[in-house]
Amino acid sequence: MTERAVYQVTAALDSAERPASARRPRLLRDAHAGALVEAFVVIGILTILVTRAYLYATGFPQIGGATLHIAHALWGGLGMVAALVVVFSFLGDLPRIVAVVAGGIGFGLFLDEVGKFVTQTNDYFFQPAVAIMYVVIVALLLLNRWLNDARPPTTAEALVNAASTAADGLIHGLTEPRRAEAQRQLRRAAAAGVDPTAIACVEELLSRCEPRSVGRADTVLARLRGPLPRVLDGTRALWTAAIALALFSTAGVVNAVVTLSDDLAGDTGTDITTIGQMCGSIIAFTLCWTAIANLRSGKTWPVRMLRAAALVTILLTEVFNFVAEEFGALINVGVGLTALVVFSRHILLLERGAQSVAQVNDDPREPVPSAQAT
Repeated sequence: MTERAVYQVTAALDSAERPASARRPRLLRDAHAGALVEAFVVIGILTILVTRAYLYATGFPQIGGATLHIAHALWGGLGMVAALVVVFSFLGDLPRIVAVVAGGIGFGLFLDEVGKFVTQTNDYFFQPAVAIMYVVIVALLLLNRWLNDARPPTTAEALVNAASTAADGLIHGLTEPRRAEAQRQLRRAAAAGVDPTAIACVEELLSRCEPRSVGRADTVLARLRGPLPRVLDGTRALWTAAIALALFSTAGVVNAVVTLSDDLAGDTGTDITTIGQMCGSIIAFTLCWTAIANLRSGKTWPVRMLRAAALVTILLTEVFNFVAEEFGALINVGVGLTALVVFSRHILLLERGAQSVAQVNDDPREPVPSAQAT
């Protein structure tokens, strides 16, 4: 980007969307940060599962001989450091992807040994360790969603993200989706009154970017995005997810009650894990069956209740399930996450339909005057 273009963009940021007395924004969000963090977390989860499977299959070997033990948490730290060095040292999208992969693998290797860091005996097999991993991952995903969804992108963020895309495209070229995204960001900034000269500078940079073909990974994702929404948006998917979640919550209530009764009958008492499982399952059970009884009404609130049940299952019940069952609770998490996606998409569709009806009611068409006979 030329010095003149940088000056124009900086001047536009200084005047965009705030009065003259306001300070220049210090923190601007990356438009792709949410997807990058989610990819980082997914790679970390896969690393934990692969590591545990490998160690179990090989008999939990140790590296370091008789006196030393080189824990794989050290390799995890090395991976995260390598990710930081790559991001600090290089520009563009490719280094960020490399950092996400290296950092995700490092994060998974480090988190896998959390049991050693919370016990005095350095117990790798500490049973609640899996629940701790789950809580950390969920907290990271919630923080990521809050950072990206708490408020819509500002005009300053729209302008800077478009300029960043243009700068990277000058060297590596731009795919059509990335170019279209940058142009949408510029239109948003222009509609908010950003300096037209700065927008023209970024548009000029975009026009100089060579076209680049879509990568193989993007092609696969585009093919999946076509049929997948049609499957998830159907009525059959909604009822399947609702019934599956209701059955899982019912089974959770029954299992918790049986466990609690056995503990009390054996005079051994019960623990917080069973009580937590029972409370979460009862809440999800009540929400699910109440929503199912009213699901045919076509209203939004039953689907919202189903989504609340899925969130209770993921954020509350599964924490205690991981304490009791460790990795055996992954099936329940998969059911909860799939149901959450289905319910969220249906809520979005219902809200869009309601908005369309409201717009029609607010803007009625003028009656067509009847033709007068001559």
